[in-house]
Amino acid sequence: MINFIKFILLFFIYFNQSFSDELVNLRYGANDDKKRIVLDLKKDLIFDSRIFSKKIEITFKKKIKIIGNFKFQNNLKEILFDDSNNTLNLIFDRLIYKPNIYLLKKKNNKFSRIVIDYSLKKIKKKTVVIDPGHGGKDSGAVGIHKNLEKNITLKIGILLKNKFLKKTNYEVFLTRADDRYLKLRDRTKIAKKNNADIFISLHADYNKNPRTRGLSFYTLSEKASDKEAEALARRENKSDLIDGVDLSNESSEVTNILLDLTKRETLNQSSSLVNFLINSFEGKINLLHRTHRYAGFVVLKSLDIPSVLIEMGYLSNKKDSKLLLTKDYQNKIADKISDAVIEYFVWKEKNIN
Repeated sequence: MINFIKFILLFFIYFNQSFSDELVNLRYGANDDKKRIVLDLKKDLIFDSRIFSKKIEITFKKKIKIIGNFKFQNNLKEILFDDSNNTLNLIFDRLIYKPNIYLLKKKNNKFSRIVIDYSLKKIKKKTVVIDPGHGGKDSGAVGIHKNLEKNITLKIGILLKNKFLKKTNYEVFLTRADDRYLKLRDRTKIAKKNNADIFISLHADYNKNPRTRGLSFYTLSEKASDKEAEALARRENKSDLIDGVDLSNESSEVTNILLDLTKRETLNQSSSLVNFLINSFEGKINLLHRTHRYAGFVVLKSLDIPSVLIEMGYLSNKKDSKLLLTKDYQNKIADKISDAVIEYFVWKEKNIN
């Protein structure tokens, strides 16, 4: 009799333990095209998830029990539970995009929660156009090690493109992928043609002061931030003279029209992008004093594309010139730029859209 009571006791203990982990409710939320499903659980549970075009599988490590009947919203059309392998199947009536699944632990709350966020709209890829400065008969600056600006910008441009191609949500275009000459206006036309979300022009300048070194970032302005910025923009813009077209001497009327047409929001976005770039580089790579500068670069005059020109260092400085020739430093610059751009788009999605 005692053994029988023990058996009954053990059975109930085992039964209660086996089904003590319960899914008790499904809740829904929505914000425009962004949808959310929340699974309320009695306990924090370890689980794996698999994502398909119209289905999400959640496999629990422990046995669970589903309590109650759940209503269907947010294009969820069916819930199937396979108790042989503890797998919950959420089946949708249409394609879902960018799903994100995570656990919010119980702590002081009544339930532990598995949160599933997703979109019903196909996520538009972010388009980045990278512009390796100079090229062909326009060598750009010539360094103290006889290194040419056009070669450095191309190498880093290709490295940067490859960094973005490893991400799923990016399309990347180079204005030039080899040693060819391009007029400045053609570079911006490439950005327009590909509906660029941002435009990044890469350069490595020469300075009459050999001690000047470090990265700096330029955005468009009617008035240059200082004489050095003004002189730099003038030199860069005159590269079109090589092809017989002088864009550096446009009338003030034409210049003013271009600047008036430039959207304030685009300029603000360009400045925001620079802030993320500075944060990414600060403390890791030497930055020029007054890191964010302003000048009238032709390549920055796209009216609706946030644009930044990055001076990656000075070929007139021994240290910068030497570093810019090394693969490690080139990779480091590409890494920091890509990190900043990704952070910028995350911020923009949360705050602008």
